Amino acid sequence: MLISESYAEMVGQAYNRSQREGKRSYPAACFELSLLAHAQAQYRRKEIELLHQLGEQFHWLMPRRQRNGYTQKLMAGATLVLTDATKTILWTSQNFLAMTGYSPKEAIGKTPKILQGPDTDPATLRRMRETLQQANSVKADLLNYRKGGEPYICRLQIDPIYDYDGNLTHFLAIEHEIT
Repeated sequence: MLISESYAEMVGQAYNRSQREGKRSYPAACFELSLLAHAQAQYRRKEIELLHQLGEQFHWLMPRRQRNGYTQKLMAGATLVLTDATKTILWTSQNFLAMTGYSPKEAIGKTPKILQGPDTDPATLRRMRETLQQANSVKADLLNYRKGGEPYICRLQIDPIYDYDGNLTHFLAIEHEIT
């Protein structure tokens, strides 16, 4: 379960106020929500650290602005998917599970085709494929399918990632559900 940071802050403030004023309205629930928000923020920080480690391991040439953009998206709860140049999934953020029903372990080693289904628009897929073959960023809204077959619309941006020598090594997608 993901909760927004503003909601978690509001609950934390209500809990703190109840402690100051001596009121005990739902303290356990407030405390649990506060703990959940803290755990989520801590996990996102670990994911950001892992993403930075991947960049170091693969010698990515990534401007600070771009790196900060990915960090902000992760902190905001977006799903990130890293593929190699052949589009095999190497890593996903934990939010991938909530959005798709696939755990990161289930997705690694597969391609994003596992998310496509009968009503996924072939013209959009073709445009995306052609743009990525030219090593350009692409943005699209795409009808995908969860593991259980339920359709959802995914807004995504896929960026090519280069190493220090200028070689295309990976693609990194930022995704979020819009339905």
